[in-house]
Amino acid sequence: MTPALPIDWWPERQIQRTPIRSVLVCSRKLHPPAYSHIVNFPRLEFPVHGCYENKIESNGEIVTVKLKPGDALFAAPNCWNFPVWHQGLELMSLLFGAKQIGISIVTAQRRRSPQLAAKKFSIPRPLTGPLPYLVEAMVELQASNSVSKMFPDLARALVTNVSEMLQQPHDHAAGRTHSLLENVCVYLQNHYQYDISRESVAEQFNVSPTHLSRLFQTRGHMTFSNYLTHVRIDRAKHLLRSYNFKLDEIAERCGYHTTPYFCQTFKRLTKLTPAEYRVKSRST
Repeated sequence: MTPALPIDWWPERQIQRTPIRSVLVCSRKLHPPAYSHIVNFPRLEFPVHGCYENKIESNGEIVTVKLKPGDALFAAPNCWNFPVWHQGLELMSLLFGAKQIGISIVTAQRRRSPQLAAKKFSIPRPLTGPLPYLVEAMVELQASNSVSKMFPDLARALVTNVSEMLQQPHDHAAGRTHSLLENVCVYLQNHYQYDISRESVAEQFNVSPTHLSRLFQTRGHMTFSNYLTHVRIDRAKHLLRSYNFKLDEIAERCGYHTTPYFCQTFKRLTKLTPAEYRVKSRST
């Protein structure tokens, strides 16, 4: 067991120097732009350095916002934001999954079309203690559609809680393989709409494609391809239930190059065509 902080890039000093004072809240009623960031878990994002520009939904319209250190963005499950990356941005992202907390800091490099570099870590999500209640409180506040002064207090408490969890002892050797699988799963849930493959994901995590396949088959109990397909079809279900996108748009937004292949895959997994699923989900 190692009592030291498991990641040396957690920006404790910057967080203490510039604590979160304002929180912008994402929504989900309007149609999200293509390639928006949208997952089915709550997440909190805040810039450590630089400007974090976004398009979000606010008061029934899509607006552009620019966050600086001290500002944060909260998205409840299935709420969206569309980030614009500027050179010099360092963004801390906390994703509260069902089993894991995904922690990453994304750095935007280069002046034009910034290249993104990310450091990632994950820890088991606790079932007890303050963290689940803090996340639930923020989700419920977002659902109430009310502007609440409680958001900054809750966000600061959430960040402090994650920081304290990182300082607890961790058994790195025992959890390394499981942590890698969870990190890959979080990555796929965040990048399902892009043209990704087993090879590109393996390169992202500095492992071989063969090792990645073996990891999913032995620990995930399904193939890498099957997991990615399930993620994409799950997101397609959400788009069919919530919005009036054409099937071509849904296929593209879920990472499929052709609509016929998307429809074929959707029916194979759900036993319904996308059109049938849309009608059935809205009639219940």
